[in-house]
Amino acid sequence: MVSAWRAAAVSAVLIALLFGWSRIVQPQARLHGTPLEPRPAPSFAGFVTPQGKAFHWQGLRGKAVLVFFGYTHCPDVCPMTLAALARALNALGPMRRDVTVVFVTLDPQRDTPAVLQGYVDAFFPGIVGLRGSPAAVRAAARSWGVTWRRVAARDGSYWIDHTAAVTLIGPGGHLRARYGYGQLTDPSWLDADIRVVLARRAGRAAAGAG
Repeated sequence: MVSAWRAAAVSAVLIALLFGWSRIVQPQARLHGTPLEPRPAPSFAGFVTPQGKAFHWQGLRGKAVLVFFGYTHCPDVCPMTLAALARALNALGPMRRDVTVVFVTLDPQRDTPAVLQGYVDAFFPGIVGLRGSPAAVRAAARSWGVTWRRVAARDGSYWIDHTAAVTLIGPGGHLRARYGYGQLTDPSWLDADIRVVLARRAGRAAAGAG
């Protein structure tokens, strides 16, 4: 009898552990983007908005956040990526207010506050533009896994070769998934992933209320 009770207790514990694990990994597995280790999103120390306001993650807790590194003089990938994000966000309907896009410039020399603000406003309202010193940009790019280099053109100007990836941050401030441009061509994919991370937030809130 003791052995039977012990076996039943062990089985109950194993079932509970498996259920808990499935609650953790299942939403991650369902995402269309490349899954990331769910660690806290790196900070943007030394970065400010075009209005000169320092950026802090605390102000975006409870929202899904899409982070993209680019620059305003980018001729193709940056505007194409932001246009893809706009299509995905437009499909969210009322849930759109629960999502914020953060555009981090890799070219603070040319992307003055006025230029940066005008650029992000041209795509859709509510994008948070961030700029920092060259040292801050290098540190942030490294912590976010973004590689980039300045390439001189023959006419004396320059362009920036950089990683073109969007990172999805969950409402709790943790990394969730990463998207190359090819993963953004179908807006329904990102739209579905955002709904997954927001639904998980709603589930936690409901559990707490209960």
